[in-house]
Amino acid sequence: MSTHAQVPVPERATKRSISLATSLVDEVEERTGKTGFSAVIAEALEQWLAMAKLREVVAADRREFGTVSDEALRRAEEEWSASA
Repeated sequence: MSTHAQVPVPERATKRSISLATSLVDEVEERTGKTGFSAVIAEALEQWLAMAKLREVVAADRREFGTVSDEALRRAEEEWSASA
């Protein structure tokens, strides 16, 4: 058995055609060059997807347990401040 870590195989890329404001594209390319543009879009989509999943978890939690009471929020804020 090998003691070397398995190197993850990069996922195959898929091409999509998207429309973006020219000013947005120009500003991104000023910072990344044309070769870094796809990486910026991929990172932005990964962040968007993570936030969408988080919103789904929060919504499910609220459906199951309801909203957080003002008292529970106050106690959490006090504990947070005390730990800082």
